Amino acid sequence: MDENQFKDELNLSESEGSYDLDEFEKSENSVSKEEIEKTQEISSIMEHSGADRAIRSREEFTELNSPDDLQRTRLMNSVSDNSVQHIPAENTVKRRKKRKKKTQVNHTRTMGQVFLGVLISVISLAAGVILAVYSINGLRDFTGMAKTVREAEITIDSSMPSDEIVDELYKNGIINMPYLMKSYLRLVGNDEKPFLTGSYTLYSNMSYGSLIDTLKTPKQYTEIVRVTIPEGATAKEIGELLEKNYVCRAVDFENYYKNKLNKYDFEEGIKDDPNRFNMLEGYLFPDSYDFYVIDDLKKNPNFDTSRYAEIAANKMYDNFESKITKAMKQRMEELGMTLDEVIRLASLICWEANSEETRKGVSSVFHNRLNNSEEFPLLQSDTTYTYIDEVITPSITASNKDKMQAIIDAYNTYLCEGLPAGAICNPGLAEIMAALEPANTNYYYFLASKDGNFYWARTLEEHEQNIKDAALREENG
Repeated sequence: MDENQFKDELNLSESEGSYDLDEFEKSENSVSKEEIEKTQEISSIMEHSGADRAIRSREEFTELNSPDDLQRTRLMNSVSDNSVQHIPAENTVKRRKKRKKKTQVNHTRTMGQVFLGVLISVISLAAGVILAVYSINGLRDFTGMAKTVREAEITIDSSMPSDEIVDELYKNGIINMPYLMKSYLRLVGNDEKPFLTGSYTLYSNMSYGSLIDTLKTPKQYTEIVRVTIPEGATAKEIGELLEKNYVCRAVDFENYYKNKLNKYDFEEGIKDDPNRFNMLEGYLFPDSYDFYVIDDLKKNPNFDTSRYAEIAANKMYDNFESKITKAMKQRMEELGMTLDEVIRLASLICWEANSEETRKGVSSVFHNRLNNSEEFPLLQSDTTYTYIDEVITPSITASNKDKMQAIIDAYNTYLCEGLPAGAICNPGLAEIMAALEPANTNYYYFLASKDGNFYWARTLEEHEQNIKDAALREENG
């Protein structure tokens, strides 16, 4: 292109540019305000997306933007299509705020759920740990394993219920979980074999089973004492002797001679006489017996020895029953007497006589009177006064005075006919044989001086003379 041609074209372009500017200035005055605002919006969009970036189509713009940029898409639509209504910018801000608030609520809810889950996990873990510790401690207490060894002396009273016994074990450090042991007792049952009274040395490393067995098994004592029951001792004296030797308490022993036991053959001949003071007086056979020494009685005078008193009484009753032979029973039939009548007579002989000869002589006097009851209805033995004074009278109270007076009269051989209502002591075999084999005499009276000499008489006159002679002998003696 030559130089002249280039200049012509340049001048033409400048003239055309000047024309367009003039035309634009003229048309600017004719453009509406609405079109100017749209133009400004387009300019803002162009500035945002870059001067060198071309305007994309609506479909492509929509695909590239998220739903949150929907308003911008609508602005682009307004540029490309004047028929679409413009949505003010402030609405876009509001929608974004609402969206942000919802997201914040969801975030708070999620954090709450996480916290709740963590809390539940912590509680579950803590509960598991507590349960595990409880189970381990319960197992240790139940078995006695891995426990600190403690020793304690526990005294069980017959009036204590099982729960109180368990509490006593807990107080003394033998067990750590009393509620567990109480539950165990209720589970295995506690009525078939009751707890026994006594003092027990227990250890904390003993299992529940061992503790229960120890408290329900009779305590084994090792020390033995020999007790000799003399002929003519009363049941009361025997009980006191046993207590003195720590075999049992006298009050516990009384329960086994006061009333019939209904377990021995000799009891069949004992009548249920309301005026009989001690039903089994006379059957506690005098002899030497070996008994266990109840150490607990030494420590505690109120210790319940009922079981050991029963053992002691049964030994004496068994011994008595073994001494009564068939020949003796046959002799009773010949005499027309029951075993109980023989024992009551033997108890009188025991306190009246002091030798085989005198025993047979005294027996003959009583037999003669019994066989001649019309002329001699009363045995008139002074020994019954002794029994009344020493055994019966101490039991008299204001409330039982009338009843006791009837008993006293039934034992007073100066008032009652024939034999007293019960034996006045426990005779030995010699006295029983004397009652079965009396001397053959016609005596109805006898007396013994203080020096032990006996006087026999067939009549009252002879007897009164013997009294004078005995008194004179004592004065000169």
